[in-house]
Amino acid sequence: MQPLTIEEIVSKKPHLEDIFKLYGKVQEFSGLTLESVNGNGVSEGAVAYPPQLIDAVFERFSSIFGIPEENLTPLKEAMQLGQIDFTRLPLKETPAFSLPYHEDELSPLLFLLSRPFFLALGKGSRDKQQAWEKGRCPVCSAQPALSFLGWDSRRYLACSFCGTTGPAPRIGCPVCLNRDADTLTIMTIEGDEDFRIETCSACLSYSKTARAGVLEAIPPDYADLMSLPLDIIAQGRGYRRNAPNPLGMIRIA
Repeated sequence: MQPLTIEEIVSKKPHLEDIFKLYGKVQEFSGLTLESVNGNGVSEGAVAYPPQLIDAVFERFSSIFGIPEENLTPLKEAMQLGQIDFTRLPLKETPAFSLPYHEDELSPLLFLLSRPFFLALGKGSRDKQQAWEKGRCPVCSAQPALSFLGWDSRRYLACSFCGTTGPAPRIGCPVCLNRDADTLTIMTIEGDEDFRIETCSACLSYSKTARAGVLEAIPPDYADLMSLPLDIIAQGRGYRRNAPNPLGMIRIA
């Protein structure tokens, strides 16, 4: 199956044009930064970018996303001092010390800045499809961002931090592993058979699931953004998303 381009997706779903324009910037930043990271390597035990990359990373981030460099200075200085540990982000742990950003700004900012680091970290694992255990990514320990069904009728989970995908139990909540059918619900949107919402009243989480074959035409990032209306529906009913989408968003207005 020929993969869909962003232009083809937007032509079918014009309401997502601005979302995919922003995602284009995410791709540009991640691609350029990933080249630098791969050239310098992610050493074993690394928790952030090596010191020699920090200036270039922040300069690139400022330029691509149109954020004044002075607005990023406190975060840049914290990283230069070794106070930022990217590996804690998938565990929903932001820096313990004070930074002059609101939490709703800091979390997506850190996600976007760190994503090339995680993509480099997961590079060697993406083709191995390691099993997800206890609802966590086998590479970075993030909770799943998206699930999809394979032609083998197995369920697979995708990580929005490092891009790792892998098999998981078909039945039950992929977050808390609850298997009580009375607490699990499936919701769909009429006219969009490619995706569905699976909710769990035990942990009040939801996951979005793509039908078999969808991820042959688009990568998980595209699928997550294409199904943004499902996030709005699920969150409107009181369920929460447990991992950021490719734009670093957890709460979808």
